Amino acid sequence: MYPPSMIATGSVGAAICGLQQDEEVNALTCDALTELLAKITHTDVDCLKACQEQIEAVLLNSLQQFRQEQHNGSKSVEDPDQATTPTDVRDVDL
Repeated sequence: MYPPSMIATGSVGAAICGLQQDEEVNALTCDALTELLAKITHTDVDCLKACQEQIEAVLLNSLQQFRQEQHNGSKSVEDPDQATTPTDVRDVDL
């Protein structure tokens, strides 16, 4: 279980790395960014990388599921308890 500060830091890192388009530059930039964020927040780099990877995996899975639902046209009456965003924070189990 990660502390909230690490989840927030991992989320920032995942968001910034997700904006990078060039694969080769992206790997170098993301590693440097993760190291910088770990230094700023006084956390272990490997723990932060693991947290960030889990966040990226959950987001990717959620986006794929959302796209599949949109493609299948399963736009039925939505459950009021169900979130309308691609990633429901209740589904994130870190």
